[in-house]
Amino acid sequence: MLDTLLFLLADGVTNGAVYGLVALSLIVIYTVTRVVNIAQGEYVTLGALSFAGALSGSFNVLSAIVAGGLAAFALKDVADRRLSATVRVRIILSRVLWILVVLATAWAASLLPGSYWLAVLASLVATASLGTLAYRLTVEPVSGASPIVLLIVSVGVYMVFHGTAVMIWGAEPRSVPPVVDGGLTLGPVFVTYQSLWICAFSVLAMITLYLFSERTLVGQALQATAANRTGAQLCGIPVSVAGQLSFAIGAGFSALSGLLLAPLVTANYDMGFPIGLKGFDAAALGGIVEYPTALFGVLLVGLTESFSAFQVSAFRDVVVFLMVIPILLWRNAVRPPEAHEH
Repeated sequence: MLDTLLFLLADGVTNGAVYGLVALSLIVIYTVTRVVNIAQGEYVTLGALSFAGALSGSFNVLSAIVAGGLAAFALKDVADRRLSATVRVRIILSRVLWILVVLATAWAASLLPGSYWLAVLASLVATASLGTLAYRLTVEPVSGASPIVLLIVSVGVYMVFHGTAVMIWGAEPRSVPPVVDGGLTLGPVFVTYQSLWICAFSVLAMITLYLFSERTLVGQALQATAANRTGAQLCGIPVSVAGQLSFAIGAGFSALSGLLLAPLVTANYDMGFPIGLKGFDAAALGGIVEYPTALFGVLLVGLTESFSAFQVSAFRDVVVFLMVIPILLWRNAVRPPEAHEH
C-alpha cells in the first residue's frame, strides 16, 4: 500500500509540473491582457507536434507559416504613416532579424535530423512567435472589448489552431523520444528520468519568470501593464508590445510543457485541450492572477488526477474537470465587495 501511495504521489507531482507551466502561461496572459485564453492548450499541441516534425528532419511547416505572418505584419507596421522614418527602419531590422531566427532554427533542425536540442529550439521559437501573431491578429484589434468578447475570440483561435494541427500533421499520434532514457529507483518507486526532467524544467521556468518579472526593466513594464493598463500607457509603456510579449511567453511555456509531456503520452492533435483545462483549474484557484496559489493549485490538480486514475480510472478526467465548478464558486465568494458591485 505504501508503494502505491508513493507511486501516485510521484505521478501527481509530475502531472502537476506539466500543468504548472500552462497555469503560469494563463496567468501571464490574463494579467497583462485580461484574456482568459481558451486556446492555451493548443500551444501544447503545436509545440509537441512541431517538435516531432523537427526531429524527423522535415522542414517545420509551422515555422514557415509564422515567418509569413511576421512578414505581413512587418509590412503593415512600416506602412503606418504615423511612424517616423527612424522608427520604420528599426521595425524593419527587428522584424527581419526575427524572421531569420525563426527560419534558421527550423532549417538547421531539418539539416540535422535527430538533433534533439535543435528540434527543441525550433519548436519553441516557432510556437512562441505564433503566440505573438495570434495576439496581433485576434486580440489587438479588439483589445478594448469586454472580457466575454475576448473569451469568444480565444474560442475561435482554439478552433483554428485545432484544425490547423490536424491539417499539417494528420490525426495519427507521433512518438517522441525522452530527453534521457531510463530512470532511477527512489525507495520502492521507479521514477523515469523524463519525469525528473519535467520537474526540473518546470521549476527552472518558474524561477526564470520570477527573475524576469522582478529584476528586468521589461518584466517590470509587464507588471505595470498588468496593474494599470491605462496608467502604463500614459507612462510611455507600449501596451501593444506588452501584450505581444505576454502571448509569446505564454505560448513558449505551454509549448515547453508539450515537449516535456510528449515522450510520456505521444504527441497528437487532441492532447492540448485537456491539459489546458487542467492548467486553468490550477490557475483559477488563484483567480488567474496569483502565482503562489496557482502553484498550490497545480499540485492539487496533479494529485487529484493521479489518485482518481487509481480509484476510478474511467472518470479521472471527469473528476478533475468538475473541480473547476467549486473553484470558481469559491473564487466568486472570496472576491472583495467592490469587485461584486463593479
